[in-house]
Amino acid sequence: MAQDRLFEQLWDGSAPMEAWTAAVAEGVGTVVADGILTVHSTYFCGSVTAIRTSEGLVLIDTANAALAAQTLAAIRRWDDSAVHTVIYTHGHIDHTGGMAALDAEAAARGVPRPRIVAHRDVRRRMERYKATQGFVSVVQGQQFNYPDYTYPVGQRQPDEVYDEAMVLTIGGERLELFHGRGETDDATFVWLPGRRVLASGDFVIWMFPNAGNPRKVQRYAAEWAATLRRMRALGPEVLIPGHGPVIFGAGRAGQVLEEGAALLESLVAQTLALMNRGCTLDEVLHGVTAPAGLLERPWLRPQYDDPEFVVRAVWHLNGGWFDGDAAHLKPAPTAELAAEIAALAGGAGLLAARAAALAAEGRTRLAAHLAEFAAGAAPGDRAVQAARAAVLEACMARETSLMGRAFLSVYQRDAKARAGE
Repeated sequence: MAQDRLFEQLWDGSAPMEAWTAAVAEGVGTVVADGILTVHSTYFCGSVTAIRTSEGLVLIDTANAALAAQTLAAIRRWDDSAVHTVIYTHGHIDHTGGMAALDAEAAARGVPRPRIVAHRDVRRRMERYKATQGFVSVVQGQQFNYPDYTYPVGQRQPDEVYDEAMVLTIGGERLELFHGRGETDDATFVWLPGRRVLASGDFVIWMFPNAGNPRKVQRYAAEWAATLRRMRALGPEVLIPGHGPVIFGAGRAGQVLEEGAALLESLVAQTLALMNRGCTLDEVLHGVTAPAGLLERPWLRPQYDDPEFVVRAVWHLNGGWFDGDAAHLKPAPTAELAAEIAALAGGAGLLAARAAALAAEGRTRLAAHLAEFAAGAAPGDRAVQAARAAVLEACMARETSLMGRAFLSVYQRDAKARAGE
């Protein structure tokens, strides 16, 4: 089958994840086991798993609002039973946003709307999104390049919640829910012991773990690793990731879980070792090295998040926001600092020219500093802003992570607009 061939290419790294995204663009289902179907839509929308029981379907996640109809249609081609229960693996909208479509279908059929089960903190997350909707809209719009984006709030909250573990027995099917902290603090993974099937939620995403997003709330790399090891100990024969194709075979499932844990553990251990020596954040960031062999795994490549961002998250969790640089404890206004540095350099134009020269040499990190100082000192100077835009373009070209490129592009667009481009 074409899907099987593509999986093998994804596994050995001969096909990029973009090939998977293209293959599932119209909604593709994978028969996981007898009575279990996983539906994929796009890589950036969470997978939905449907489990057939004598009391109706159990769904693990719902997709987002935009893809809910096509996801439900794929499920309905497989089974037309009413949806009995929905399990949220966490509170992100690509996993919860399709709930309204499920409720609408239930109303049209004249059957009770599905029960929702999730970790207790999903409710708190949804309330936080309401309180910070403006900020979350800005961040999501920047991260995914959605101009004028408004983050949707008001998804239906769970009917039943649990704290550490919960067992559901529905229509002869036993489902065990376990809490862990990783990308979020409200995450659930689902274990079907009779089938040896594990639905990991976003603990597994076919990319380097999203444990350090620069503009999101705290992530938990150490606990993420511990949860992966807990999953590994269960011995799953099928692993259903939150994003990406289903992984069949105990050997492969175990390898993905083991190596994901080892990678995170290495980053955490190195970071804490340097912190324990009294190092500054700057020293930590440039002293931690991710195991190259693990980063080369097709399911751990840093195409979305970045190991350096994870180091920052570990620092923040354990050490707070202060980075150990005295100038950053109570810093001067950025514009004032930029103006002083530009004056010392002989003007913003010379500073921008030096930034451009450094970028041409491939020293883009240093170039970005100087370009931003030049722009801060002369925000209305079109030539300076044009140079800034070019430097940021060079930074983007060297950036491997999607979110790194996305946030850099925000400031590059600003520079181009100020340059009149």
